[in-house]
Amino acid sequence: MEFHPILGKQIKKQLPEGYLDDPAIQEFLESISNSYHTFEKAKKISEHAFTISEREYQEVYNNLYKENEIKQQSISEIKKAISSLSPDSIMDMNGSNENDLIHIIQFLQKQISKAKELETQLIESKEIAERAAMTKSQFLSTMSHEIRTPMNAVIGFTHLLLQMEPRPEQMEYLRLLKFSAENLLVLINDILDFSKIEAGKVEFEEADFSIKDLVSNIRLALLQKASEKDIQLKLLIDHDLPDVVKGDPVRLGQILTNLISNAVKFTKEGKVTIVASLNKKLEGYTLIDFEVSDTGIGIAPEKIDHIFESFTQAAADTTRKFGGTGLGLTITKKLLELMGSEIKVKSELGKGSVFYFTLKIKNSPMKFMSNNPSNQLRVETKSLKGVKLLIAEDNQINVILAKQYMKLWDVECDVAENGEIALTLVQTNDYDMVLMDLQMPELDGYQTTVAIRKLAGQKYQDLPIIALTASAMLDIKDQAFVVGMNDYISKPFNPDELYRKIAAYAQVGA
Repeated sequence: MEFHPILGKQIKKQLPEGYLDDPAIQEFLESISNSYHTFEKAKKISEHAFTISEREYQEVYNNLYKENEIKQQSISEIKKAISSLSPDSIMDMNGSNENDLIHIIQFLQKQISKAKELETQLIESKEIAERAAMTKSQFLSTMSHEIRTPMNAVIGFTHLLLQMEPRPEQMEYLRLLKFSAENLLVLINDILDFSKIEAGKVEFEEADFSIKDLVSNIRLALLQKASEKDIQLKLLIDHDLPDVVKGDPVRLGQILTNLISNAVKFTKEGKVTIVASLNKKLEGYTLIDFEVSDTGIGIAPEKIDHIFESFTQAAADTTRKFGGTGLGLTITKKLLELMGSEIKVKSELGKGSVFYFTLKIKNSPMKFMSNNPSNQLRVETKSLKGVKLLIAEDNQINVILAKQYMKLWDVECDVAENGEIALTLVQTNDYDMVLMDLQMPELDGYQTTVAIRKLAGQKYQDLPIIALTASAMLDIKDQAFVVGMNDYISKPFNPDELYRKIAAYAQVGA
């Protein structure tokens, strides 16, 4: 039999030969040999177990350390998230549980729930505000149409009567009627313009025009009002101004008209001076200084900052004494801001005021002489005999007014009371153009225009269609062009403007 190596060496050294033949001795020695083997095996297992336990302990320790770092980083990130949701709420979280990840996650969930509730409320508020804005826009469009329709008749018939050589006392009454009607129209336009600005719906055109002609024409338009008050209305124009610039003459004219008419309104005696001068001319644009000064009532220093606020005037009795909505300067200020400029004012109570601004406006490559006849306020009307047009209009008063002007200008006209009749008449007659009201029964002006453009034949594509509407909302004008109309006249229309449009589209020299 084989013994454990160590036991075998000892047997060879210590036991005499033949001693191992005794069965009892062999059994005893075998037992000792097995003990040696068992001990070594246990020793190896123990050493191996100790080695593994040490390694696993290090791994567990490292893992715990990393997990703790991740936990602390997570806590820090969650705290940042909570702080971003609500900076003040981080204070509510601090305390005995501030490092308890589960507690912090639960707190974050609460904050997220609150944020979602707030977001829902904001979305609902936004939807309510949008519905309110749409309702307001629809209301303004309706009011614009309802007010401007009768105003068209008042102003239109007043113009007609003034051309019929009235008696002197009738002339005075008619001028007062015209003045009052035009003042009412200014108030309506102020409210509409203010609403457009507030809704962010103001658009600026880029047209070639003459600054000199524009300012001169505005002065001419307001000269009579100044003369009635025995006020001088002076104009100083820098001859170095460019002949032509590119911008929005209507909006610039509105700004200057507001400032000049205000100056005339608040000046009892003395003068109003309009100045347009060159500040700097560069390659792509020109800086032009505008100034309107007066010798009027002036503005108290503490009131100057308030005169540009909506529905606000310098004194409580200003509206009662002088009229107006209190929107003119607000509109002027906001239009200039949208054009990249700023209105400034210097004033002394009882001695007058100076309103001034600098406008950056693009240069134009075009060249034309100042005082171009196309820019004149008044038009010398000539006979338009031979012109035939269709008036699509359902308002009988406006029909009577339009027919009177057509008769005055020797224009032959037919009338359609709704869109369906207009569509039929266009197919059975040869018209030079159509004056198309937008709001009509059966088919409105938009639908009628679309139907005309769909008719077979080039003449229906080329037929000039001019929109006539009492709505002054910007999207109405845009929609008119989208459906295929050629031009646009807002009611109450200026007879000179209507005459120019008819003469131009009929290719008759005005």
